[in-house]
Amino acid sequence: MNADPSQGERPARAGSRKSELIALASRMFREHGYHGVGMRALADAAGMQAASLYHHFRSKEELLLHTIYVVDRDMVVEQMPLLDGPGSHAERLAALVRAHITHIGANRDAWLVAGRELRALSPERLEAVQSYRRDYQRRIARHIAEGVEAGEFDCPDPRLAGLAILDLINGPNEWFDPAGRLTIDEIADRYADMVVRQLTAPARTVPGGPTTRDEDA
Repeated sequence: MNADPSQGERPARAGSRKSELIALASRMFREHGYHGVGMRALADAAGMQAASLYHHFRSKEELLLHTIYVVDRDMVVEQMPLLDGPGSHAERLAALVRAHITHIGANRDAWLVAGRELRALSPERLEAVQSYRRDYQRRIARHIAEGVEAGEFDCPDPRLAGLAILDLINGPNEWFDPAGRLTIDEIADRYADMVVRQLTAPARTVPGGPTTRDEDA
């Protein structure tokens, strides 16, 4: 069970004042570090009184929590149902990989803050974040195991494979550059292809792509 101090709260609605404040805090925490930004500075940047900011968030740590939740709660809750949707196990896993990586491209500030400032949270809030991460890991591992049972994946250790996939698809958070050679959508497609190819054998079918066999690889 998630030890979530914000349990029952819905994610901030896109375009709402709360979501705008979370986006602003994400950028400022990324640029200056969590400990280098105060609530007054955040309020000034938002063009509001500090008291008004405290109306939305009771403390700077709560604002940090919601910044990290963009990645570690909202994305997880939104994207895990992709594994229960229509299509083969490979198609559903490919859809999750694509959604995960495009989320990085759309929320770069929050992703960088979630990676660098996690330990600034209190133990209770850190556990709340970690519980969502564990749920995500377990669901991916279970999906791989289900794909093995269905004869679609060839994987002796679904749990380890799930962790390896997460390591892989979290990687663009550290190096993706919007001005780089590939767009985030192109990166997402190529990563989805790589993940599925590693799990499907001996005839390795990539959703939306050609079928290859081991001797052709």
